[in-house]
Amino acid sequence: MQLVIKELSKSYGTKEAYNKVLDNISFEVKKGQICTIIGPSGSGKSTLLNIIGGLDSADSGAVIFEGKEITKMNKSQIALYRRNNLGFIFQFYNLVPNLNAKENIEVCQYLSKDAIDVNELMEILELTKHASKYPSEMSGGQQQRVAIARALVKNPKLLLCDEPTGALDYKNSKEVLRLIEKLNKKYGTTVIIITHNTAISEMSNVVLKIKDGKIDQVIHNTNLKSADDIEW
Repeated sequence: MQLVIKELSKSYGTKEAYNKVLDNISFEVKKGQICTIIGPSGSGKSTLLNIIGGLDSADSGAVIFEGKEITKMNKSQIALYRRNNLGFIFQFYNLVPNLNAKENIEVCQYLSKDAIDVNELMEILELTKHASKYPSEMSGGQQQRVAIARALVKNPKLLLCDEPTGALDYKNSKEVLRLIEKLNKKYGTTVIIITHNTAISEMSNVVLKIKDGKIDQVIHNTNLKSADDIEW
């Protein structure tokens, strides 16, 4: 397994304000799989993703990536883990406003020794004609494609997506899912998506349903739908 989560727990606050956000979570994801994590707001999805991404710490349990226990790493080791292995896509694009589309992507290219060619990636994501546009000149769908390119140009082993279609309309949401699917197949990138959109689970190898900080159900899909075929 490329990613192994063992008995992961996380809480915030004390006494009356105590809130156990994750309660003994365990699951595994193989290299090259798409894993979707579904649950209502407050169920612990984002906290789980942040711990996997080294942006938050667990109270107990382990995150093991390619045999290395992330939860035992110090700050410098965590920084290298993120730099060398991870790409992040968020609901809000977080683009640098005074850089154009290509420059926003190139900023992250320099973080990797094994980067994907920027022009190749822009061609795949249909961004070539928008290369010189600034974020304020692009639609939401175009900005999200730049954000995806920025995350993928590093050629990450693991792509973490936090509601990647949450701020988009139906047409642009479908386009983003098509692109994630295409890039997963082309580069073999493992993808974890947290979402409220249950339809995305139909294109995912592994589906985790989380409720009140616990895994309510694990589904292993054998008959995957393509991003083109899912509907909501």
